[in-house]
Amino acid sequence: MWPKAIAQLLELLPHVSRLLPMADRFLNAKTADAEASRSAMQQMAEGLRGDLGQVTASHAGLYRQLNEQSEKLSDLSTDVAAVRHSVKSLDPRLTRLEQQNSRLALLLGISLFLLAALFVFLVVLLLHHR
Repeated sequence: MWPKAIAQLLELLPHVSRLLPMADRFLNAKTADAEASRSAMQQMAEGLRGDLGQVTASHAGLYRQLNEQSEKLSDLSTDVAAVRHSVKSLDPRLTRLEQQNSRLALLLGISLFLLAALFVFLVVLLLHHR
């Protein structure tokens, strides 16, 4: 069996000798393509890194603005809570002032009525005395 296999291999040697240069060219072309592809990938990766650097820089500005807005919003929330608290504390005071105002208006009405009655009484007394 081995002698037949070796004889067949010896018959194929001339064909193999013609295929070796073609295989060498194919492998060289494949290597050149791989190098070109690797070079293109490196250039693309460098461009991507540059773009990512720009995006990172713009995002840093956005993050800074977002933090400033968050601080302002926090301050505004504190101010709104303080205003809400002061309005709630003013409500009972306003009710008391309204009650005092209505009592004063009643007292003023009674005083004006008594003053008018006193004036009428004085006029009657002066007319009667004359």
